[in-house]
Amino acid sequence: MKRWIVMSLWPFLLAACATPTPPAPALHLQLGGPEGIHAITHKTLTRVSADARSARTFKGIKMPYLIDSVSKHLCKVADGPCNYEGETMQRAHADLDIAGSEFEFMVAVLREELDAAGVSQSAKNELLRRLAPTKTDIVKR
Repeated sequence: MKRWIVMSLWPFLLAACATPTPPAPALHLQLGGPEGIHAITHKTLTRVSADARSARTFKGIKMPYLIDSVSKHLCKVADGPCNYEGETMQRAHADLDIAGSEFEFMVAVLREELDAAGVSQSAKNELLRRLAPTKTDIVKR
């Protein structure tokens, strides 16, 4: 009798163990949605534009416009509902002569702001993985 009970429950046990975990939310949602992405972008760009290591790049730039544009770009990269209408990364950075150290500083600050916003390690890594190819379009020296 016990064997019959165990055998009759076996398909249900297998089904329970095989139930797939639900997929993770879309990346833009893991980053806090458009509002969260905007807040992270604002904090990141505010810091790097005021730091001596990268401030020269932001001289004469209308920061509210830049923050809005970069925020929309990041949202789009993260499969969000934002509409980025700016230039390609190559065209946007063509005349800025950005050094590798400036790029790496920006990435470091972005990492810190993602951490401060409570973004998971996996979501942070995925965003940075998606942004990594832009380095060749941005860095000129």
